[in-house]
Amino acid sequence: MRNIVWQVRERILTKEKPPLKELVRTFWYMYIKPTLARVGALTHKTDQYDQLVDTLVFLTKEQDLMHYKDIGFRDDNRFNRKVGLNANVILFSEKVGHQDFLAEIAEKYQVSILALGGQPSVMNIEYFVDDLKKHGVNLRRSFFLFSIVDYDTSGWIIRDAFIDDLVHYGIKNINCVDLINPDMLSPDEILAARYPVPISENMRKKNTAWLREIKKMKYNNQEHLDPKKDRRGRKIIYGLEAESVSSKRLEEKLDVLLPPFLGKNERLLKIMSLEKLNQSLKDLILFKLT
Repeated sequence: MRNIVWQVRERILTKEKPPLKELVRTFWYMYIKPTLARVGALTHKTDQYDQLVDTLVFLTKEQDLMHYKDIGFRDDNRFNRKVGLNANVILFSEKVGHQDFLAEIAEKYQVSILALGGQPSVMNIEYFVDDLKKHGVNLRRSFFLFSIVDYDTSGWIIRDAFIDDLVHYGIKNINCVDLINPDMLSPDEILAARYPVPISENMRKKNTAWLREIKKMKYNNQEHLDPKKDRRGRKIIYGLEAESVSSKRLEEKLDVLLPPFLGKNERLLKIMSLEKLNQSLKDLILFKLT
């Protein structure tokens, strides 16, 4: 797989082939699956498409040998991200279900937004950072992140993976605020919304690390999520889904948190005004035509 990826990349960079402009999934069907089939190495015992995804992460991030854009892959998550005029303020969510809410906040405050779709993609972050560069954003400045992820081990793993990908692509000065936390709900709401976090052998250490981290946050209502033991003496760890906090409550919180980080210079205000005027004109033309 590595050889095929590398050969295609080399041929594109030397202009023997045009950029692919296809999804990774399409690359799998075009190059990898037929080759494995011809040599008798295609199997259903393991997910070989996932192996291709891991191979690309290995070459791009772990070994830093190439970029996704070298081949010209299309990002199927491209419509779930946007760079705002306040580009260094990033509101991101674990799930695409929050995309409409992100778009509303982006319109209101001109911040950058990104819906990860359940798991951050290295390619998605590479292209997002490229978009920041195209907008002239200095990657060495401070970036302020506001996360909407599940308040549990997996949610925080996704958050940390996103931050790690940003760091890999040159964004080092990061401050992150978690919007989903026990203090966003009342004690009664927590008791109604909490759920047991899955406990398995491979998650045991991760759950312990997560509990250690949340203790540092000193949330006032954390006591209502503290681990308990069931009748068999087994430990139950509680978490909160991102959807347990309403969009209205999230917006009210952002109305308090975001303004101090937003640009107030004259140039930025003019750009915002022109963009709003441009959109109004488009809406008017569409109304007249229809």
